[in-house]
Amino acid sequence: MIRKFLVSLLSFCLLVTTQHLIGVASADKSIQLYVNNVKIAGVHPIVMSGVMYAPYRSFFSALGYKVAYDPGTGQISGVINGAEIQFWAGEDIIEYDDAIYYLDNTIPVINGHVYLPLRLISNLAKYSVNYDKSSLTVNLKPYGYGEESAIIDLLTKYYKTYSPLLYTFDNLKRRYMNLEYDYEANQPVSEITVRDFKVTIDRIKYTSASEARVQVTYIKNTEVLNQSDVYIFDIRYERGQWKIADEASVYSHTELPEDIDKQAASIMKNRYDEQNEVLSDLRTYYQALNEKNLDLIIQYTDPTFIQQWKDKSLFGDGSWEDFMREEILPFSSERRILLNERVVYLGDKEAVVQCKLDFSIDKKDGGRDNRVSEDLIYLKYANGHWTISDDFDLDLDFDKRVDSEGNTVGWYNY
Repeated sequence: MIRKFLVSLLSFCLLVTTQHLIGVASADKSIQLYVNNVKIAGVHPIVMSGVMYAPYRSFFSALGYKVAYDPGTGQISGVINGAEIQFWAGEDIIEYDDAIYYLDNTIPVINGHVYLPLRLISNLAKYSVNYDKSSLTVNLKPYGYGEESAIIDLLTKYYKTYSPLLYTFDNLKRRYMNLEYDYEANQPVSEITVRDFKVTIDRIKYTSASEARVQVTYIKNTEVLNQSDVYIFDIRYERGQWKIADEASVYSHTELPEDIDKQAASIMKNRYDEQNEVLSDLRTYYQALNEKNLDLIIQYTDPTFIQQWKDKSLFGDGSWEDFMREEILPFSSERRILLNERVVYLGDKEAVVQCKLDFSIDKKDGGRDNRVSEDLIYLKYANGHWTISDDFDLDLDFDKRVDSEGNTVGWYNY
């Protein structure tokens, strides 16, 4: 009852005292409100003491939100993005989503209409505000309005290149990569046909006009491998473009195409001698690796890979050969044995071998740890023979989107 009386008294006083503000309101009454570049008729924000206000009822309606008024308590309430907002004319607080926002001035009533600070409410509703004083227009747009194409372009380019030039200035990965190397221009062109490639934004949550968290699914199916990956990115609008501030891989699944056996059988039948050359060179490489024969390892390693290692290096003249000689081979007890190898792709300059790879390494307490994986080994023809370009483990599927009990984990909790 006391609150009801106070609200009535405040409303009456504000109705009287705000007559002194009408001159200010009149001076600014020509301000026109736009939402998503569409003019909202009859809604004219005003500026008082450096703060822009808008009549709450028509303002909420323009944003698509419904409101309610309790005449007993004077409480005005509504729902914005699934969370409740409530406030009272004449008070200096707004309650939203279990948080209290304190205002510099009390909520005014002008000509019988309750006005709210436009910028605060727009921020709560996740709208950016652009006020053009020269044209007396204020334009509201949802965070990310019209930005999806640019975001898709960023995340597509990143999946293809992993270029550090697509990172924000404070992304920690930048310090480990050579920013002078042109990752995009030096992407290799493969003979292996890409049958299907899709980039899909599953979910996006804008935390401000210039920041968002995005869950993305990548589908890339080729003649030798079907691959599905899910990433979560934190992205930020920086210096005129969206960039990646952080990332996490939360799902990966690979499988061989249904026609992989037919491809292997066709190669065996029609290009028997050529596929034997591929397998012979592959076996030579792994024998050299097991014997720590660096000269032979270098001879049977893709020269493009070796050159790119040097070009990307952050250690001056550091080379892959030096790295192998000084950091890997002297301390390695690894041994790899090829099993059931077969050629599943054979082009003019590229080949792919499917195999079981028996990997073992010395244990600290004696004996050897052993693991057998199914692999795809990519080769390129160079210097008169086949060289190793990449090795892909088909057994490394994972799904971090569920916990150990199979319960779905929130996509934002990475």
